[in-house]
Amino acid sequence: MRIIRGLIIHISTVTLTPATLDKLAKLSKLSLDPGKAEALRASLSDIVGWVGQLESAPVQGLAPMAHPHDLPLRLRDDALEAFPEREVLMANAPEAAGGFFLVPRVVE
Repeated sequence: MRIIRGLIIHISTVTLTPATLDKLAKLSKLSLDPGKAEALRASLSDIVGWVGQLESAPVQGLAPMAHPHDLPLRLRDDALEAFPEREVLMANAPEAAGGFFLVPRVVE
């Protein structure tokens, strides 16, 4: 049994109740179509059940990792690069004035 944000979830036999589904919808700020709620509840129960199966994976002695492959980061040299001239950068601007982009007003 797990308690996640006030929801009691039984991993071994997962069946989300309609009340639990309503609470999940409320927490996620989603509105559910009552006609589709039962199908969604069944799908979510299956997903939580599959995730619950991960608890039986043999992970004793394994170190936590962020990625399954031990790849080094591909970093570029921190070198100064030439920046294009302003006219080149502004060439594709829909509207410009005085070397600045003109954008529509969005706040009154």
